[in-house]
Amino acid sequence: MQGDVLRRTPELDALLQAVHPHFYNHPKNLFFMVLTQSCDLVPRGPGGACKAPYITIAPVRSLDLVVERQVAQFYSADVKSDLPIVGLKAKNKISEFMGRLLNNNEPGFFYLDSEGTDLGSDCVAFLNLSIAVKADFHLNTCVAAKMLQLTDTFQAKLGWLVGQLYSRVGTQDMDADKATKKISESLKGVALWFDDSKIKVVEARFAALRETEPDRRLSEAEITAMIRGIPSLRDQVVSRAADIIRDVLGANHEAVAKRLTSRLASDAALKRLLQ
Repeated sequence: MQGDVLRRTPELDALLQAVHPHFYNHPKNLFFMVLTQSCDLVPRGPGGACKAPYITIAPVRSLDLVVERQVAQFYSADVKSDLPIVGLKAKNKISEFMGRLLNNNEPGFFYLDSEGTDLGSDCVAFLNLSIAVKADFHLNTCVAAKMLQLTDTFQAKLGWLVGQLYSRVGTQDMDADKATKKISESLKGVALWFDDSKIKVVEARFAALRETEPDRRLSEAEITAMIRGIPSLRDQVVSRAADIIRDVLGANHEAVAKRLTSRLASDAALKRLLQ
């Protein structure tokens, strides 16, 4: 049926090796998902042939791989480090992408939650990377490899995503708390997330290091220590404002300058503006 997940049996692997060697050799292709409509896969007649001349299947890969690909679009290429450095604005964009992905509202992908299944880990079907195999020769091989089947509602959602219809099929969204937790866990350990303004400082300091050490790489501990030593945007604004205040008031009004600076530093509205 449409949406069935196929495990990589020896027979399916042999088929892929013969007709789609790239997909057979790709180490990230953990499973495959059937994209052909269910009505076209029904065996008919004495020969048991189905209506569809080809069965379209798409590779299923780990959710972690999708996250890594998203991170790769935003990381700072100017800093060579053990983990990529990514800004908080990009983290928000990636989190929004994952929110859509987990609820199967992101075109080109179909999310598969591993809970209660034999998947082993959360996975994603890459709908845009589909391939076709001849139904009259390989239907039984695909049927024998079937390990999971989507519910009717999610079959309909997959059909909408595949067909790019103009109406939206409604499916129950993932529990908000579960989605938030899953997004947080997925983004943990794949990158170092820092304020965008601080990343620019790290890039400048790293460029200076590379002038004397061309092969230099930064460890997570080194980057964290470097970031901690960079004043926040609010601290920088308050410090600059203090310099201006002292310059305008002059040396005879140091006490007033300190009170104004202290007021700026504790102002809640300014803090919100410069977060």
